[in-house]
Amino acid sequence: MADDYERLAEKTELTNEEALALKKEMVKRLEIDETLADLVHPATGWRVATRMTKSEAVNFLNQPPPTLPGEASVTNRSDGTVDIYWYGRPSSL
Repeated sequence: MADDYERLAEKTELTNEEALALKKEMVKRLEIDETLADLVHPATGWRVATRMTKSEAVNFLNQPPPTLPGEASVTNRSDGTVDIYWYGRPSSL
């Protein structure tokens, strides 16, 4: 399973499901005081979670660890979905 998260760490563009899985792995690791370094994109730390509905975006941003001010930006798409530009690690690190 670690390979799956290493693969996600290399991506800058994530689906809603991948972004939620990454946040769940962050929570799991924070609970056992493990490092998150391999989950953060090596070049920027930023991720783009794409083509979410507005309710999926709200759900994603409020999932633990909650996204704090300045850690994400939401952009409307012409098809009615949104993109989230998200700083892919909790600010507590």
